[in-house]
Amino acid sequence: MNRLILSTGGTGGHIFPALAVAEAVRSRLPDCRILFVGGHRGPERLWAEKAGLEFAALPARGVLGRGVRSLGALFWLGRSMLQAWRLLRSFRPDVVLGLGGYAGFSCTLTAVVMGIPTAVHEQNSVLGVSNRVLSRRVDRVLASFADMELPETARAKTVLTGNPIRGRILELPEDGRTAGRNVLVMGGSQGASALNQVMLKEMDAFRSQGLRIWLQTGKDDFAAVSEAYAKRYPEARVDAFIEDMRAAYHFADLVICRAGATTIAELTAIGKPSVLIPFPYATHDHQLKNARLLEQAGAAMVLQQNQLGSVSLASAVADLFQMSGRLNQMGRAAREMGHPGAGEKIVEQLLELAARGR
Repeated sequence: MNRLILSTGGTGGHIFPALAVAEAVRSRLPDCRILFVGGHRGPERLWAEKAGLEFAALPARGVLGRGVRSLGALFWLGRSMLQAWRLLRSFRPDVVLGLGGYAGFSCTLTAVVMGIPTAVHEQNSVLGVSNRVLSRRVDRVLASFADMELPETARAKTVLTGNPIRGRILELPEDGRTAGRNVLVMGGSQGASALNQVMLKEMDAFRSQGLRIWLQTGKDDFAAVSEAYAKRYPEARVDAFIEDMRAAYHFADLVICRAGATTIAELTAIGKPSVLIPFPYATHDHQLKNARLLEQAGAAMVLQQNQLGSVSLASAVADLFQMSGRLNQMGRAAREMGHPGAGEKIVEQLLELAARGR
């Protein structure tokens, strides 16, 4: 495999797995040329270029969720596929891997039409709209969860790989850590306002437990939350964004977070117990479905956002710390669900597809 296209964009849940695949490909095939194809407006260009990847942009809109029969949707899809055709003829990839999101749809579909070997990777426990459409046409479907619902036509060509994460996160140091009552609270790269509000409301209850808190707020709530914590909970650490997730996970005995695909992949790969508060407006409610899989395995506690007014998060956390061995059991269950070698498994699938295409 000499040339690979990774096609996706829009959110970190799609972008970060693509970067993890690129990292795994570079490790195995240092001479392979990788092109990241995304949308004009999303953050994918910044992240791809930061990772040292070539980048190309295509017109991208969420046409699938708005009715593909509309003239506007057909115009945008046709325009994007025409540009994708030109790009594919010029770059001549051995394989195209789509990782979901509307930004990756047209390039992957065009590759299918052109007879280029193709695969899609689904990060969640439920196929997204783009991947559901493409799964019927591509050569391979790469799944992150064993129990993912699939169209009948996609089942025979589906391979369980797991969701790839960056290698640095897997390299947690073995020493230099003060274990005990350390809680990492994070709402994803943009933060979660509902989570920030409950952390403000229950600040005193958390402090009374003697917990060491590391709270990631996102930029919008950072000023208000950090000011309040500086006055009433100065021992806590508050950041708008956490650059070094390896350090954050190394700190944590327990993680309180959303249930996005990348977060789930990281928690399970490194074996961290968690309290999951799924984002209630996720497409197809996929975060709740992700979270329930961990809960059923004994790897996490799940609280829905609408429960936070009636259920004390601080009390739930206190119960977990007070139950002898509970967090260790949850961590072991999480690790049993993990796929730390997902990137390498995906590379193997891409190599197989490339060999078939020769």
